[in-house]
Amino acid sequence: MKKTLIAASIAALAATSANAAVKIYESETGSLSSYGKVQLELENRDGENTIQNQGSRLGFSGDTQLDNGMTAFTNFEFRFQPGVKNNVSTGGAAGSDWTVRNSYLGVKGDFGSIKAGNFDSITYTMVTSQADIMENAGYRSLDSGDVNAHGTAIAYETNDISGFKFGLGIKHYASNKSNYAGAGAPLDSASGDEEWNIQLGATYQLNDELSFGLAVDQNNEDGRAAGNGKDPIIAASAMYATDLFGAGVVVESNDDAMVANLTGSVNYGAGDVYALVSFVDDGNETGVDFGLGANYKLAKNFVTYGEVAVGNDKDALTLGDLSIVTLGAAYKW
Repeated sequence: MKKTLIAASIAALAATSANAAVKIYESETGSLSSYGKVQLELENRDGENTIQNQGSRLGFSGDTQLDNGMTAFTNFEFRFQPGVKNNVSTGGAAGSDWTVRNSYLGVKGDFGSIKAGNFDSITYTMVTSQADIMENAGYRSLDSGDVNAHGTAIAYETNDISGFKFGLGIKHYASNKSNYAGAGAPLDSASGDEEWNIQLGATYQLNDELSFGLAVDQNNEDGRAAGNGKDPIIAASAMYATDLFGAGVVVESNDDAMVANLTGSVNYGAGDVYALVSFVDDGNETGVDFGLGANYKLAKNFVTYGEVAVGNDKDALTLGDLSIVTLGAAYKW
């Protein structure tokens, strides 16, 4: 059953290779596929224009059936800037290089699936991603996807158990005595000692339309390389989605802040109209940001879109008083 934009975004984010559509190789025991997108947009931020990239990527996913009935799988993905001339190296300007994202290996079977590598967090994939419906600005979160997950992470997810699914994520941070030590090392811990971060998540699909999610992220402040970990994050979600309409809510909280995102979308046949209301209380200021967008599908794999995001508050997670208008297009495969 095809659902609205909100439900479709969850399915796509829950499995990195969900967009894989081009078979490079296929046999009775395995396959290798390519997926990706080129996405550019014109952003007007309070009168200043920028032509920018929006998550363009090239990825490959593969799987092989094992003799014991399980399946081994892998995924490797590269992000790039299609509108910028640059060298494919590690020495270019910030934001200009190819970067490695969502690259991992694992096995799956009757027990569920386990994978290790670089991927979005359990908190994001199982709970908070359902609010990430804007192509550009507007979405706010205490865990935006890469928090406590990308790099040296392990995740286990069960198969469906009477409507329930459960997940466990473990992120490892190396000590300053490891090969990852050094200023700015992405996998080095903030404390200098070896650190771990634990995440637990669960979803429940009540029926074809209604689902719920709950996650807890340790958010180890001694682990994050940037030293910006804080108190544990608790996130909860609820979503109702049909072929024509979708609505949802995601609430995240720790001791320092609370974020609530309300979303809605309507499928008008050739695309979706979608909206986001984001409320934040960071302990000092409270306020509401708004997002409104629409897309038009010229083809199954070619989409154009327009969005408006308005910030009306001054809390730490806000757009500020900005008004952002975006026009963009994406070719996906």
